[in-house]
Amino acid sequence: MKEEIMDVALKRGFLIPSNEAYGQVSGFYDYGSVGAPMKRKIEDAWRKSFIWRDGNLEVETVMILPEIVLKASGHVGHFGDPLVGCEKCKKKFRADTLVADAIGEKAGEGGQGEHVKRLKEHLARLPGMNPEELTEKMRELGIGCPECGGGFGEVGWFNLMFKTNIGPVEGNPGYARPETAQGIFLAFPRVFRAHGSRLPLGIGQIGKSFRNEISPRQGLIRLREFTQMELEYFFNPESALHPRFGEVEGRKVRVLTREAQVSGSDEAQEFTAKELVEKKIAPNQIMAYFLARETEFYESLGVPSGDFRFRHMLKEETPHYSGGNFDLEVSTSYGWVETIGTAYRTDFDLSSHAKTSGQDLSVFIEEEKKKIIPHVVEPSFGVDRLFWAVLEKCYRSGGGAEGRDWSWFDFPPRIAPFGCAVLPLMKKDGLKEYAEGLVRALREEGVNALFDVSGSIGKRYARQDEIGTPYCVTADYESLEKGTVTVRFRNDGKQVRVPAGELPARLREFAKAGKVTA
Repeated sequence: MKEEIMDVALKRGFLIPSNEAYGQVSGFYDYGSVGAPMKRKIEDAWRKSFIWRDGNLEVETVMILPEIVLKASGHVGHFGDPLVGCEKCKKKFRADTLVADAIGEKAGEGGQGEHVKRLKEHLARLPGMNPEELTEKMRELGIGCPECGGGFGEVGWFNLMFKTNIGPVEGNPGYARPETAQGIFLAFPRVFRAHGSRLPLGIGQIGKSFRNEISPRQGLIRLREFTQMELEYFFNPESALHPRFGEVEGRKVRVLTREAQVSGSDEAQEFTAKELVEKKIAPNQIMAYFLARETEFYESLGVPSGDFRFRHMLKEETPHYSGGNFDLEVSTSYGWVETIGTAYRTDFDLSSHAKTSGQDLSVFIEEEKKKIIPHVVEPSFGVDRLFWAVLEKCYRSGGGAEGRDWSWFDFPPRIAPFGCAVLPLMKKDGLKEYAEGLVRALREEGVNALFDVSGSIGKRYARQDEIGTPYCVTADYESLEKGTVTVRFRNDGKQVRVPAGELPARLREFAKAGKVTA
C-alpha cells in the first residue's frame, strides 16, 4: 500500500522529491502545494492541544548550536550509529541493523513467533553495545554484505550531526541541531523569570531538526531534515502532579508493557490514565497526563486508537538518567513506527548545562523556601512521520462510497489541506464571476478555499476528493436567481443548499459535525 499512497502523494502535490531536477538526494522531501497547508494545520492542531489549552508557552530557538552546547547534552560524544563497510563493494551499513536482522531471522527459523523476533531486535539495538562488541557479534553470526555477500571490516562510529564552522575563522565548530529540545532548556531561565518564576512551566516549540542518517529510506519515515513538535514540562519533583489530570484520569491508553515484552508478547493492554499511575507503569501523573492527551490528539487526526500503542521502553533501552520512556508506535505499511517519544528526563539536561557552562540554572521555590533543579517530562512529536501515518489511515481506495472509481482521503476537516473548493457549474452566463466572488468572500473570512473551473463538474469533484477537500461549494443557475449554493460532502456525496451569505458559518458548522446537515 505504501507505494500506492506515495504515488498519489507525489501526483497530487502532497510531496515533492527535493532537488528533483538534479536527482533526489535520499532523506529529503519537500512538501508541495497540497501537503504544505496540511502540515501547517497539523502543527496548528498540536499548538492548540499542547500549548494554548494548558497555558504553556512557545519559543523559537536557533538551528545552529555551538559545539559546547552539544557536548554538554551528550550529542557530540554519543549521538551516532555504529557503521560498518563491506570490504568488497565498499558500501556502508548500520551494524546494529545487520545484527538485529540476523537475530530476527534466527528467531524466525526457531518458530518462536514475530513478537519474539521483535523483542530480540530491540535487544540487538541496545545502546550499550559498543563497536567492538558489534564487530564480535557480526563475526559470531557470520553476517555478510546483503548487497554482494562480501565480508565486513571493523565496526566504527558515525556521528549523525551535520557539522559546520561558525564565522570565517576555522576552529569554531557548530552543528545543525539534532533536536529542538536543547534550545528550550537554554531558554528556560529567561522564560521562567519573564512569566512569574513559577512551576510547573511548559515550554514548547515547532521547528526543524537535522540528522545525517547513514542510509535513509522509507520515504518520510527516516529523513535527514525533519520537523519536530516538542514540549518540555518543567516541574518540582516533590510535586509531580498535573493540575488538569482529573480531566483525563478515566481516559484509556493502550500500552505494551515491559512485562509483556519480556514475556514475548506483542499485545498492548488498555489502562486508564489513573491506572497507569496506580500500577506504577507511568512514573507520575504528569507522564500519564501526556500519554492520555497524545491518545486524544492522534484520534482527532484520524488515526484509530487500535492502530497505535505506547511501548514502555525496556530498562536496558532507557537512558540511565531517565525516569521512564514511552514510544508511541503506529502500525503502518512499514511496520510499527515510532512517531512520539515521551520521556521523563529528570534534571539531566539542566544539570548538564549548569555544570558545563558554570551558570546556576536552579530556581527558587517560594513555597518551600529553597532552590531546586526542575525535573522535566518531554513529549517529542515527529511531524513528518505523523503526516505519513495520517495519509495511510485516511486513504480510501476507489470503489467505495458512491461507487467512485478514484482514490480519496478522508481527512478530518481540521487538518484537510483546504477548507473547501468553490466550483462554478459552468464558465458562462456569469457563473464563473459569481463563484469568484464567493471564493474571495470565503478567504476574507479565513477559509482557505480553492477555486477550480477546469473540466466537468464530476472531474472537479474527483480532484477534490483525491486531495481530501471535505466540501465542494457549487454555484449554479439557482445561485444567480436565489442567492443559494450547494455544498457537497466528500465522504458520501450528500448535498444541501445554503444561502451564500451564511456559507462561512455553515462550513464551520459542518466541519465541527463532520457532515453536512440541512
